[in-house]
Amino acid sequence: MSDGESTTPAPRQRPSYGLPGPTSPAAGPEGSPQYGSQNAGSSSVQTQNYGSSGNYGSSGNYGAPGHDPSRTDPYAPQTGPLPASVHPGPGSSGSSGGAGSTTRKRRGLWPLIIGLVLLLVIGPAATIGGIVWSVGSLVGDAAEGPVPMQAATADIEVPANEMLIVYIPLADAATAECTATGSTPGAVTSVPSSTETTFGDGTQYVQVLGVAALEDTTVTVSCTGTDAPAHLGPYSILSMAAPLLIGPVVGVVAGLIGLVLTIIGIVLLVKSRRS
Repeated sequence: MSDGESTTPAPRQRPSYGLPGPTSPAAGPEGSPQYGSQNAGSSSVQTQNYGSSGNYGSSGNYGAPGHDPSRTDPYAPQTGPLPASVHPGPGSSGSSGGAGSTTRKRRGLWPLIIGLVLLLVIGPAATIGGIVWSVGSLVGDAAEGPVPMQAATADIEVPANEMLIVYIPLADAATAECTATGSTPGAVTSVPSSTETTFGDGTQYVQVLGVAALEDTTVTVSCTGTDAPAHLGPYSILSMAAPLLIGPVVGVVAGLIGLVLTIIGIVLLVKSRRS
């Protein structure tokens, strides 16, 4: 070693292990920071850029993920209207629930309507119709008035299962009495009455007997206390009694069914509205 030579040994080259050595940041292309400018003697190691233009992420933010407007962070809170899959629209399956609820609300409508019709229309109509049908055969005779007897006693031919109705003038009702007998014992049965009746011609009578023949017979009607008894008939018992019984029975049955259906309809409507 001569006097003109330096005693300081030359620095040893630091191994890079594949990475640039720590150097002071230097401005790289486009003003982006660069890393790893390492000098080994007189040679230089080319700087290495991270990311795009030496940036981590973008825009020189180190460690921050790049912002892409076309992507949505799944962990970010969502604002604004819900998507169509969450908020069903008019054409989605959610609208079918409304239609179903409307159908349920109408579930008791038909029983209610049918019940009211049976209760308020069919039942009364059947009852009134039966009564009108029963007395329909008497309407014509009632308009003209009863047939007067020629004397206080009269013999009238009455077939089986038919009946006579015996009247006396209203003025003689306090003193008059009438009886009816058949040509054979037990051939007729009579029911006393005291019903006041005004006929279509204006005459007023009192019904005192209803006489029914159990077999073909001659009915002898005898009255005392009056000189002008009268009668209507004979009339078929079945033609009068059947409608009188069937009409009210049908009316009562229809009314009960209508009442039950009305209650069922009301209960179903209330349950449908609460559901």
